[in-house]
Amino acid sequence: MTRTGPISRLAAAAVALLVLTPLAGLLWGLVSPPPDPFGGEPPDLATLLARSRALELLATSALLGVMVSTGATVVGGWLAWAEHRLVYPGRPALAIASLLPLAMPSYIVAACVASGVGPRAAGLPLATLVLVVVCAPLVQILVGTALARGSAAEEEAARLLGASPRRVFTAVVLPRMRPALALGAVISLLYAVSDFGAVAVLDCPVLTWRLYDAVRGQQLAEATLLGLALLGVTVPLFVVTRWVRGRGIAAGVANPRLPARLAPGPAALGLTYALHALVIGLGGLVPVVTLTGWVIEGARRGEPFAALWTPLADTALLSATGAVLICGLALAPAWVAGRERRAIAAPVEHATLLTSALPGVLLALGLVLAALGVARATGNGRALYAALTGSGVLLMAGYAVRFLAEGYAALGPAVLAMDRRQEESARVLGATAARWLARIGLPALAPGIGAAILLLALAILKELPVTLLLGGSTGRSTLAFRVWDRYGEALWHDAGAAGLLLVALSGAVVALTLRPRRRRR
Repeated sequence: MTRTGPISRLAAAAVALLVLTPLAGLLWGLVSPPPDPFGGEPPDLATLLARSRALELLATSALLGVMVSTGATVVGGWLAWAEHRLVYPGRPALAIASLLPLAMPSYIVAACVASGVGPRAAGLPLATLVLVVVCAPLVQILVGTALARGSAAEEEAARLLGASPRRVFTAVVLPRMRPALALGAVISLLYAVSDFGAVAVLDCPVLTWRLYDAVRGQQLAEATLLGLALLGVTVPLFVVTRWVRGRGIAAGVANPRLPARLAPGPAALGLTYALHALVIGLGGLVPVVTLTGWVIEGARRGEPFAALWTPLADTALLSATGAVLICGLALAPAWVAGRERRAIAAPVEHATLLTSALPGVLLALGLVLAALGVARATGNGRALYAALTGSGVLLMAGYAVRFLAEGYAALGPAVLAMDRRQEESARVLGATAARWLARIGLPALAPGIGAAILLLALAILKELPVTLLLGGSTGRSTLAFRVWDRYGEALWHDAGAAGLLLVALSGAVVALTLRPRRRRR
């Protein structure tokens, strides 16, 4: 294993400290809970528990997570099975179209569905349905990857030995799918517990929504208590995710020969089309049609439309700046984790991926508390805090800790795939480290860097709680903020116009990321 230099290790350590800053802020809030940004006496713990309804909200969050995880695993797992093992009219196009919810922010899906069914239907059941549709494509991709790594030889051998179709599935196919199903279930559970936009729009009383409300109302002591409760849910889920992921998605073979596709019976075919219709309809068609309808209705009534150039420019600026910044930050831990011995690489990886399990609203609260702590320590609290928020430093830090894991996930495999022999040959020929990096290193990393920037730009495009809590003082108004603000004020024509533009941008980025998948079909 090639060792890294001290500069690379220091850079990775600095990134890990940045990632852990929100957690430090939450711990500071536990030790010294502030009732407001800069003064006053905090209420006692019993008062906080009664006022925050933390236990009730925790139970609702857990119930929502379990229901979404179960539903998304069933729907996504079946769609993956249909994509890779069945043959039916329209299969390739429907399999790709079922990934449409990846381009849809959950709050837009929730707003469009809620406008169709009415406010009385909002709450836990509708939030569950929306999040199942949003999470199902994640399970479909994970399980589909596991199925694509299989080989027909194993199943054919089982049949030659007299195994029934049911026995072949339970003894050969299911073990290959089980790690991916488990990982998809845990990720869906984590997504549901961490979601803010959909539960807020649908008025579902969970921890993330109440936490945002407390932060917005400057009830920082109550927000800290709720944040710690949410932390107690998400950190164990992160540990479970790492354990399941560590078991791996069953290793494949060098040249897999996939089994022949089966023609489904009437019941299986009907179920397949129904699930495609559910995911594509609620996760793609309904939002687009609804947003378009809002725009048309506003134009018919002669409503004035707010200009979209400023939100579009702010969204492009923040997405591009944030994606490049986070990609640069993620390169340090990816480089160390990919080239160091496990004793060093493992802690770096765990620290880098930790915040991927934490909700954006929780990370934003942690950064606010950390910034308040630093501001108090300097003795010039208000001025320093205003400088951190108004300059956008806190917003970019929020994006960094929120999405560093996405950049790391794209850059890590690229670092591991680098040919060490080329580096050794360049060193033997007397090439400097800078020359090797310019001629060999960066070109080898270019595909991973490109993928990381695309994924990060998509994530920032759709991000809502971090932008709402940390971006208000910057004067920037993103498309996500415009959708949230106009929908809350019942200016649906403006929300529809901003939403359509946001969905178009997200769809374009998703289309770029799906190009390799289309070529493999």
